[in-house]
Amino acid sequence: MSLNQKLKLVLKTLLGLGLVVWVLKGKMVDFSLLKNLILNPLNLLVALLFLGASAFLCTSRWLILVRGQGLQLSFRDLFSLNMIGNFFNTFMPGSVGGDLIKAWYVAGKQPNKRTEAVFTVLLDRVLGLSVIIFYAAFTLVVFSHWLNGRSELKAIAICVWSFTLFSIAAGLLFFCTNFFKSTFSEKLMCYLRRSKKLSRVLDATFLYQDQPKQIFKAVFLSALSIFVSIYFHFLQGQSINAPLSLVQYFAIVPLALIASAVPLLPGGIGTGQVAFYTLFKWSGISNPELGGTLCTLVQIYTISFNCLGYFFYLRFKKLPAALGSSI
Repeated sequence: MSLNQKLKLVLKTLLGLGLVVWVLKGKMVDFSLLKNLILNPLNLLVALLFLGASAFLCTSRWLILVRGQGLQLSFRDLFSLNMIGNFFNTFMPGSVGGDLIKAWYVAGKQPNKRTEAVFTVLLDRVLGLSVIIFYAAFTLVVFSHWLNGRSELKAIAICVWSFTLFSIAAGLLFFCTNFFKSTFSEKLMCYLRRSKKLSRVLDATFLYQDQPKQIFKAVFLSALSIFVSIYFHFLQGQSINAPLSLVQYFAIVPLALIASAVPLLPGGIGTGQVAFYTLFKWSGISNPELGGTLCTLVQIYTISFNCLGYFFYLRFKKLPAALGSSI
């Protein structure tokens, strides 16, 4: 790790810890509510079922992408790697640590198709985050009154809408084969293919051009996974008597998940509490600390579930020699 990387890590960690201190001093979390809920058997069962369902859906999405590259990886292997990735995401600084571990393992298990294997990890992450942003874009259209008098939220909305429109346009162009037959596209591809590594990445990308149905299935599974997450938040919100409807959770959770993805502290600790507290406040809730409490409750269950990844890690603890090889 270079000096600049170390400095960035220290600064991000300090900023994350600063947010945690702000959360505690601002009383954004009602810890008295958590005491009675964390070990509640019904709550634990609900958490296990919903987090397990989310892991199943995410693995199914990754399996579709893997099959699209012609890779021979089983659902069992991918589920194990997902759990390992979640485990490292929980305890490593930043939000992509687990993805690096997954890429390392999957490249080692497919030594003849390392580029394709690693590319599926990247595409899986991009699809997951993109669908969250799509949810947020739809939310900000339906609840556009939230933007009144809030310049920061307006700026976020413009970015989210712009990304969504760009993604839809890019997706349509990708599956439009005539676009890549144009003189401009052919010259651009020739220029990009000067790099052998980039050329292999492009080859992996264009394998999906003839598989629009498979990509649609992957996007649908992403949407279903986010729906499961939203409903899980709704049920946990009911347990702390948060006065919000299910529709409002569809507005709040995607935006909060985007904020929680900021790579400061592992698990979105700090950023998640601030995001939920703020969004509950904007929703007109008189006690917005319920938002921070809900976030903390879900984080505790998620971190506990992700710890199960350690047992999957024991199966794969002998790391394949993929990092030192050319991808």
